[in-house]
Amino acid sequence: MQLAILSDIHEDLSRLRRVLKKIDQKGCDLTVCLGDISGFSEPFYRYRKSRNASACLELVRRKCDIIIPGNHDLHAAGKIPEPSTSVKDERWDHHKDLDPGFSEEEIAFLSALPSFRILPGHGKGILLSHYASPNISGIVKGFYTRGSEFASHFRFMQEKGCALGFTGHAHARGFYTVGLQGVRHYSYRRLLLKDFPLIIGIPPVTRHKYRTGFCIFDTNSSLLQVFKQY
Repeated sequence: MQLAILSDIHEDLSRLRRVLKKIDQKGCDLTVCLGDISGFSEPFYRYRKSRNASACLELVRRKCDIIIPGNHDLHAAGKIPEPSTSVKDERWDHHKDLDPGFSEEEIAFLSALPSFRILPGHGKGILLSHYASPNISGIVKGFYTRGSEFASHFRFMQEKGCALGFTGHAHARGFYTVGLQGVRHYSYRRLLLKDFPLIIGIPPVTRHKYRTGFCIFDTNSSLLQVFKQY
């Protein structure tokens, strides 16, 4: 099965259209969105005039077979819990997001989405999530950079019977893998996956610091292809 995976659109309708067109050309069997369809913040992005959260969500709903919500989507849906007093539990300041203008039906749709999904494949399962446990929806501020920080996610994968996990959220330039050898960063390229279990961090769709891209994974051959979208 050819599995197309994209993430972190952030209301960038132009880039989303390009990525989905490329995926259509590749003839994939299943398309997955790992969240942050919404979440436009002016300090980070430069396409205010062309941003369109509702149009992005409509495209994702029409083109993607599986949709996982990201932290910005949960904020838009009013599902982010109140922060604790712990410094370690500091949340992103989602109030900097411009109003995505979602309808009540769109908010209800986002609110009902599951925080992760599991696909059969590669002997065990493939875990699909916005980010990594215990911060699986990316609500807590910060990113993991060391292999040891992904230990909780590996335990979560083991509990769910998964040997492979895909995450977004971190806006990787190219992509990264997390395995027994720690974290490894790669440019946009092909890579034959082995030495499971593995976690794969994919690039964002949004035009953010030249990091735009998506990936296709062949569940039969374990070949991962990560494409840069200009």
